[in-house]
Amino acid sequence: MLILKSELMGIYKSNDFVNKQTGETTTGRTKIQLLEKQTMKDGSLKMVVLDVSIPDNKKHLYTKDKIGKVVEVEVSTIGDVKFYGI
Repeated sequence: MLILKSELMGIYKSNDFVNKQTGETTTGRTKIQLLEKQTMKDGSLKMVVLDVSIPDNKKHLYTKDKIGKVVEVEVSTIGDVKFYGI
């Protein structure tokens, strides 16, 4: 398990997905947006917003009153280092 510590920029629910063949609907996930500051070779800062999905049972940890504050998120990785909440 990894802990990602970053500034919370926003919270949203992704759109539901409807399978066109079966008509089955998959409910969209809650996602938080985190501001990552990457230091470049020349010392400048690159700001990147990461969208990290979180499980429903952890939504209460990331409320609107925490936007603009640094939060810690338990994450794991997929493929080319994409974060998702656990």
